[in-house]
Parts: sequence; structure tokens; C-alpha cells
Amino acid sequence: MQIPQDRGVRWIPSISALVLTLLIVMVVRFVESKIWSADANEQRFRKQVYTFAILFVGMLVAIFLLPEGTNQELAFSVIGLVVTGALAISSQSIIANGMAGLLLRSLKKFKPGDFIEVSDRVGRVTELGLFHTEIQTNDRDLTTIPNALMVNQPVKVVRASGTIVSAKISIGYDVSRHELKPLFLDAATRAELIDPFMQVVELGDYSVVYRVAGFLDTPQRLLAARSKLQGAMLDALHEANVEIMSPMFVATRNTDDDVAIPRQRRIDGVVEEPDAAEDRTFDKAEMAGGIETHRKAIAETEKKIEELQAQLGSSGEENDAAIRQRIKACQRKIRHLVGEIEDLEEVLRADD
Repeated sequence: MQIPQDRGVRWIPSISALVLTLLIVMVVRFVESKIWSADANEQRFRKQVYTFAILFVGMLVAIFLLPEGTNQELAFSVIGLVVTGALAISSQSIIANGMAGLLLRSLKKFKPGDFIEVSDRVGRVTELGLFHTEIQTNDRDLTTIPNALMVNQPVKVVRASGTIVSAKISIGYDVSRHELKPLFLDAATRAELIDPFMQVVELGDYSVVYRVAGFLDTPQRLLAARSKLQGAMLDALHEANVEIMSPMFVATRNTDDDVAIPRQRRIDGVVEEPDAAEDRTFDKAEMAGGIETHRKAIAETEKKIEELQAQLGSSGEENDAAIRQRIKACQRKIRHLVGEIEDLEEVLRADD
């Protein structure tokens, strides 16, 4: 009866190592959630990395602590076969996406809230995970894109400082481009674009293709701006009795006066309301982008507090009192921003 007990005692170190590994994973995940990071997306990403690394190390330690007489070489061989099999089977999926996720994090080419376009998918980033990137499309749906695809395909990122909004349209050869230019520039101005311009893109068989563009300094309204530009172009051309030949309009007429221009039915005094659909379309992306903006503002405010604290004691008591008041105002701002971040994260968790 004593022999089985001795054998059981010999296994205690390995079992203890496994239990300790699980406890470490739980503690690290708890600390990550409560202390280290205020960003839910950042927490999820770090938890995945930490959990994988700790479990792998803990498994190796448990094998080293196997009792004498146990074939450790066989255990390591089994682990080697498992790892090799995982690399062979999942190299195009899990492993590849994980490595791509680490690469995207190190490059930092885009962040939550940014507009991106990759492999015919367009949307705003809502989450950056270890294995996938989540975007919100113009249908308000959430789409996950494997990180391996994000690395292997070109990713178009709309810059936060602004972007060029453009639209193409085809007009017949019977209309001079000099006559069209003021119409197009006026349409872009109506669409609230900055520094509008017109380009001749193509001389087709039946029509000329023009590109009308302008600078948009608020990329959050990208979809609405594109729609507004095209609507303004339609209105400007219809008001000037210019026929549109887009995408391809082969005009066969008995007389030159028979043209395809719809009659204007605009009611005087009626002002078009701004399109608010985009506010709901990218609601999750807006909140994720707001969290990033608040975190950046917190970092800038903390830096400002450090600068103010360095000025204390060098400019007299009156100035020190004013500096302390500014420091308190900055601290109140930080608390306010932290509260807004917590509210946004709570909404995001409830939506998930």
C-alpha cells in the first residue's frame, strides 16, 4: 500500500506547477483588467498573449518536474510533435493570424475609429484583436477580417487630418469642359468641400469622364460627404440643362432637342436637412474612436501636469498658487475623461 502513495507524492511537483500556472494566468488577467489598461480592446489583446505564453511556459516547467523514471524525452517529443503539427496545420490560419496581429500592433498604421479599405471591404475599425480586426460597415454590421489578410493585402487608411472626396461623371462631347468646370466647382462647394477641383479622366467613345473632388477635413462624415457631392453634381447639371451620359448613355434621337434631363421639382424655401444616418451607421466605431481620442487627451494632460509641477517653487508664491489651480483643473479634466471612457466601454460591452 505504501508504494502507490510514494508514487503519488512524486507527482506533486508537476501537479503543483500546473496549478500554479493556472493561478498565475488568473492573477495576470485580473490585474490586466483592473490596473494595467483602461482600453477594453487592449485588455483583450494582452490577455490572449499573456495566457498563451504563461500556459506554454507552465507546461514546460511541469514536464521538467516529472518524477524520476518518467520518460521526459518522450514528453518533450510529444510536445514537439504537437507544436510541429499545429504549425503545419494552422500556419495559414491561427498561427499566421496571430503573428500578423503582433505585426499590425507594432506598425500601428491604424487605430479604432479609422476608416480602412482592404480587399473590397470598407468600414471603420472597432477592434484590434490578436487574430482578427473588426470593422463596422456602412450597413452598421460588424465584419471580422483575419489579420493575415490585413498583412498580405494593401490596406487603405483614411487619414485623421482629412481626405479627398471625389466622384466621377460622364458628359457628352457636345458640352464644353470650360462650361462644366464652374458647375462642378459650385457643386463641390455646396457639398462643403475645401479647395475643389476638376479633372478630365478619360475620353470615351461616347462621352468624357470627369472627376470632381475636394478636401474633407472631417473624415467621420466620409460617406455622407460622397453622397452630398454626387447629389450636388446632379442638381448643378440639371439646373444648367446639361445631359448626363453616365455610366454609358448612347443617345439616338430624331432631333437634337430631345435630351434626357429630368425637370426640376425643387420647392422654394425648403432646405435639405443634413443626413444623420451616418451617426447610427458607425456608432460602435465612433465610440471606439472616442475612447482612443480620450486616451490621447489624457496622455497630453498628464504631460502638461508634469510641466506645471516642474514650474512650482521657481516663480513666487502667487504664481505657484495659480499653477496649482491649473494642475487641479487638469486633474479634473483627466477624471472627466476617464469617466467618459468607462461609460463608452460599458456601452460597448453591453452592445457585444
